[in-house]
Amino acid sequence: MGLSSGQRRHLISAYATISHLLLQMEEAGGQGRSPTGVGSPLSPLAPEEVRAVCAPLQELRQHLREYAVREAPEELAAFERPQDTPNTRVWLSNLLAKLQQAVDTLRPRGMRRYGRATSEDEEGLAALHANMAEQIGRARAVLDRHD
Repeated sequence: MGLSSGQRRHLISAYATISHLLLQMEEAGGQGRSPTGVGSPLSPLAPEEVRAVCAPLQELRQHLREYAVREAPEELAAFERPQDTPNTRVWLSNLLAKLQQAVDTLRPRGMRRYGRATSEDEEGLAALHANMAEQIGRARAVLDRHD
């Protein structure tokens, strides 16, 4: 009878999640990249240790993918097919908005909640913010050209 459509979709979701987590483990262990994407770098482990940890998980992922090929080939193909470029631009726009929020926390007014600053410090923060806002504007203009 085969898996139901809900089960097939969940199978692909699990495959995507496991693949992403394995990639994060490989990057954390081998490259010292924090899975959060922020913060201090991690100390990479010896390549043989990373291989020893990740090899069985790579095998797990491969086994899961083979099962998905057999039981949910259409859903897997749809998952692996790249989305159109407008979707990429939407993601870049959303990430740029988050970047703008992070930059805006550096305005002198926003920085006051972290302590008092001299007028010279506030001028430096204002100049820094203005420069960063200009760079964000340039990036936004490129994205907006494609709307």
